[in-house]
Amino acid sequence: MYLNRPLREFLSDTSSRSPTPGGGSVSALTGALGASLLCMVANFTLGKKKYREVEGEVREILKEAEKLKDKLTTMIQQDIEAYQRLSQAMRASRDNSLVKEGRARILEDSLEEASEVPLRVAQLSYQLIKLGERLLSKGNPNLITDTGIGVLLGEAALQSAALNVEINLISVKDEEFREDKRIALSTLLSEGKRVREEVLRKIKQRLREENI
Repeated sequence: MYLNRPLREFLSDTSSRSPTPGGGSVSALTGALGASLLCMVANFTLGKKKYREVEGEVREILKEAEKLKDKLTTMIQQDIEAYQRLSQAMRASRDNSLVKEGRARILEDSLEEASEVPLRVAQLSYQLIKLGERLLSKGNPNLITDTGIGVLLGEAALQSAALNVEINLISVKDEEFREDKRIALSTLLSEGKRVREEVLRKIKQRLREENI
């Protein structure tokens, strides 16, 4: 479990010839970092008199950001485990001692799981982007760029996770499964981009106004 090990070890293993942690785990970590930034902004907003009117909503945003951070952090390990099961299934699919249909079913199930895990990361990352949009107008304006970076990291995690979904779907035989996941992914990507662009537009406008 990387959660209980130094960050340096995660970075070292990621840069090595080991297949895990790979892009899926990095995507989840990226989203978790984005959620952490939203938590920071919320914490710097709570307890200050000037933000008393929005304290209830900011407290709720903080609670949601903490949940997203925890869920995305958990996905780091889940992606590793899904890849390991897929690797085992691929080896089993070449084992002639197993019935052909059984080998195919094991591989199909593993490919579908390997698609579901990054899709979940994408869904959580989209929720993060939307949460950042809510925080933008409520959070401490001195940390407005931190909110923006949190949203940018959320979209990076979303886009990255989407790539892993797509590469696994290529080998999935179930056409209905593939189509459902691609439709869901397309909506997440388009909406995530739209929200990110709007958040950045507002931040840049605010920064220009500050320079007037």
